[in-house]
Amino acid sequence: MADPLPSHARVVVIGAGVVGSSVAYHLAAQGCKDVVLLERSKIGSGTSWHAAGNMETYRADPLIGDMIRYGVDFYPRIEAETGQALGWRRSGRVMYTCDPDRVAYFKGLPALGEARDVEIEYQTPHQVLEKLPVITDKGILAGAWIPSDGRINPTDLATAMARGAKMRGVKIVEDTPVTGMTTRNGRIASVSTDKGEIKCEAIVIASGLWSAHLGAMIGVRIPLHAVQHHYILTKPIDIVTRDLPLFISYDELIYGREDVGGLLVGFFDKHAIPVGPGDLPRDFSFGLLDSNWNQIEANMQIALERFPVLHNAEIRTLLNGPESFTPDMQMLLGEAPAVRGCYLACGMNSSGIALSAAAGKLTAEWILEGRPSMDATKLDIRRFADSQSITRFARDRASEVVTHMCKFAAPDLDFTHARGLRRSPLHAALASKGARFVTVQQWERPIWFAEHGTGDLASVGAEITAATSTVALFDRSSDAKFLVEGPRAGSLVAKLSGAAGDLPVGGVRFAPMLNAKGGVEVLAGVARLSDQSWLLLSEPEQATRLRSWAEWHRPVAGATLTDVTSGWAAVALAGPNSHALVHELAARKVDLAGSVQRVDLGYAPAMSVPWLRSFGAYLLVPTEFAADLHERLVETGKGHGLRHAGSLAAAALATRHGVPQFGAEASPQIAAVASGLDRLLDVEGNHGFIGRTAVIRDRKRQKGREVRAFTAAIAAPSIFSSAPVLLRNRLVGYVTSGAVIPTLGKAMLMGLIDRKADPLSCQVLLQGEKYPLTPWDRTGL
Repeated sequence: MADPLPSHARVVVIGAGVVGSSVAYHLAAQGCKDVVLLERSKIGSGTSWHAAGNMETYRADPLIGDMIRYGVDFYPRIEAETGQALGWRRSGRVMYTCDPDRVAYFKGLPALGEARDVEIEYQTPHQVLEKLPVITDKGILAGAWIPSDGRINPTDLATAMARGAKMRGVKIVEDTPVTGMTTRNGRIASVSTDKGEIKCEAIVIASGLWSAHLGAMIGVRIPLHAVQHHYILTKPIDIVTRDLPLFISYDELIYGREDVGGLLVGFFDKHAIPVGPGDLPRDFSFGLLDSNWNQIEANMQIALERFPVLHNAEIRTLLNGPESFTPDMQMLLGEAPAVRGCYLACGMNSSGIALSAAAGKLTAEWILEGRPSMDATKLDIRRFADSQSITRFARDRASEVVTHMCKFAAPDLDFTHARGLRRSPLHAALASKGARFVTVQQWERPIWFAEHGTGDLASVGAEITAATSTVALFDRSSDAKFLVEGPRAGSLVAKLSGAAGDLPVGGVRFAPMLNAKGGVEVLAGVARLSDQSWLLLSEPEQATRLRSWAEWHRPVAGATLTDVTSGWAAVALAGPNSHALVHELAARKVDLAGSVQRVDLGYAPAMSVPWLRSFGAYLLVPTEFAADLHERLVETGKGHGLRHAGSLAAAALATRHGVPQFGAEASPQIAAVASGLDRLLDVEGNHGFIGRTAVIRDRKRQKGREVRAFTAAIAAPSIFSSAPVLLRNRLVGYVTSGAVIPTLGKAMLMGLIDRKADPLSCQVLLQGEKYPLTPWDRTGL
C-alpha cells in the first residue's frame, strides 16, 4: 500500500491507526486529495491493533452519541466501498449495577434512549442473568439492555479507512518515522522524515501515545499520557456462545464480550501504571507490555466472583497494551493554539475505535472549512492550559482517569490527585468557610459552600437565595485577564468583537468574539483603561481560547498581549445589598454599573469593572491586597446578609438573567444570532469585526436551532444540562443550562431548540419524567 515520499502536500497526517486513517479518508472524501498519511511502522499499529473493538451506541453526552451514530452508519459504507470486511456485528450490550445510587439512572435510560432513537430496556437482576448466563446475579440491583451495541475488528477498520483513502488519492508512506518539523511565522511549514522532507500547509498529529513527543518538536504542548491497560482472553468455554452480549459494569470496573468461543474480560484498574514513549523500544509497533497480574489482582477477584466460569477456564493470555488518556477524559481535536495549521486527533481515552470515524470527519472539516459540522467545543485542545501538558501532571492524572471515568456523575465530582496546583489568594479563607473545590484549568474554584457542615445542591439554593435577596460573594480570581496595549490595540479589539469598536476610555462591554462563520469563539469582557490600553476578561475555561484568538489576529507590530491573570484577584458581589456593601467599605458612593471606576476599599486599591450583568459588582484588586479586602468584605458584609457562593450559583444567576454561557448557549458552532448575542454587536458602526458578514446573513436566514428560555415546575435541585426537550415525544433540542431558583419556587432553563418548535408545547425529560415548559423572555442582554 506504500507510496514514495512526495516533496509537498497540502496536509500531512502523522499516524495510520484508526484515527489517522480516518482523517486521511475524510479529507479525501471532502475533496482534499493532496494528502500524505505517514506511519512510523505499519497501518493499524501502535494502540489500534490491540483494542477490544467494543461499540457503545448510547452515550449520555449528545455530542458523543452523535459521533457514534455517524460511525455506525459509516461502517457499512466503507466496507462496501473498499471490499474490506470489518467484522462488525450487533450483539447487544448488558449494563448492570450493584450500586443503589445508579438504579434511578438505569430506570430513566429507556426514556432517554427513546428520545435519542436508541432502544434501551430496563432489566431486573433475573433478566440480566438471562442475557448473561455466564455470570451470577448476586448483588445486582438493576441492568439495561442495549440491542444496538456491537463489536468491530480494529485492524480491519484501520485497513479499510487507509485503503479507502488511497483509493481516493491519498499517498500512504509506511515505515517512515517523523524526525522533525519546522514552522514559519507561527505556522507549520514542513515535516521531516528519515526519507526526506515534505513541505505542507497543515499537519494532523494522530499518533496516540507518541503525540506529545511530536508536538514538542514545534512547541505544541499536548496534554495526554498513556497507561497500561489489561484484559484477559480465555480459551473456549462451553457455555459461551457467539451471540453472547457485550457487558459492562462501571461500579465493578469490568467490561467484556465473547471472543473466539471464550471470554474477553477487561479491567479499569485503580492507580493505572503510566507508560511513555521512553519506556518502550524504538520499534514498538505491534508489541505488548509484560503481563502484570499483581496490578489487576483486585479486579480479578471481582471477575472471579461475578463470572464463576472463570474458575475452571484456561486463560489464553493477559494482554497488556498502552492506551492514551487526557486530563479530562475527552479526546483532543482542533487546531493547536501555539502553531497555526497544526491539528490534533489523539488522546482517545479508550474510545478510539468507536469514535474514530467521526473524529476523522470532524478533523477534516476543521481543516477544510474552519470548523466541524458538530459542536465539538468540549473536545477542542484550547480547553486546556499549557501547564496541563507538563509530563508529571499528565502522567499522574492519566493514572487516575481510568477508574475516574467509571464514577457516577455528580456536580462536584473531581479528581483526587494532582490537585491544589493553582490557588486563588483567597483559597485558605474560602476553605475555612466550607468551600467545596473543583478544578478548571487546574484552578481550585469553589463550586459551593457547606457553611453548616454539609454541602450539596441544597447549599447552592441557599447561595442563590442570598444572591437574589441579600448579597453573595464570589471569588473570581481564576478569571482570565489580558492587557492589550499599543497604538494598534484599539483596532485589534474592534476586529475581535463587534461590541467593542467605539468604547470610550473607562467604557466596559460584554463582548462576544466571533469566527468568520458567525459562531462565538470567546465570550469576553472588554474594558478600555486608557487611549492605548485595553483589558480583556473571560471565565477561566476560555483562557487559552482568548489568548490564542487574540494572538492569531494580533498585528506583527503595534499591539502587545500580556497575561495579567496572576497579578489581579477578582471578587464579585451579587444581590440587592451589593452596592450598599461597597459604598460602606469605600465610605462613598461608587458607580458600579456604568464604567471602570478606581476605588479604595479599606486599604486595597481596587478597580470596578462591571462586565457581567448577573453581578452587582465585579472588583479587581492586586493579588497581594486580596486577602485583606476579603476579610473586610466579610466583616462589613455581616450587616448586609453576606454569604459566600460558588460557581454553580454563579451559573444559575447567568441563567436567571438569560445570559448565554460559553460551552452551553455560546460556542464556535452556535451562531451569535441563534444565541441572541448579535444584539450586542454594532453591525452598522463597526464594519471590520470578524463574523460581521455571517451575522448579517444569519439574521436573514433564521435557520436551525436557537437559544430559548423556559421555566418548569421543578423544585428539587437537579442536573439539567443535556436533558432532552421534546415536542409531542419528538426530540427538538436539549437543555444547555438550568437551575432551581428558590425565591421563584421553580426551575429556570435555557436550551438550544428547533426554531419551528412550538414553545408552548415543549417538555423536558428529566430522570424519566416529562415536565411541561413555559417560555419566558430573556432580558439578560
